[in-house]
Amino acid sequence: MPGVWNCVMIDKDIKLEQLRETAQNIILNVGDIVIDHVSDMRGILVNRIHHIDIEQDDVYLWEVKLFNKPNKSHNPIMEEEGLKFSIAIGTVEWHSVEQIQTED
Repeated sequence: MPGVWNCVMIDKDIKLEQLRETAQNIILNVGDIVIDHVSDMRGILVNRIHHIDIEQDDVYLWEVKLFNKPNKSHNPIMEEEGLKFSIAIGTVEWHSVEQIQTED
């Protein structure tokens, strides 16, 4: 587990605003693969859910189909902004179907 937290360490020269900007530029798509190195979760984004929150207005969630934990009876839900920020800081590895298609 200590190796995972090395990825979380943020260079002191990187400002939080740069991380937010990086997160805003991430476009998630159905079919993207996400690997959460902290929880050891591996899955594919299968459904984007629009949720209306009283405090935050529009919130988007992602249903994730796990492929490393076959005993799970339900698909976990991840909040989109949190997922993007986790990708930006490096705790979640992201493989976009859009990047794969453009590389061909």
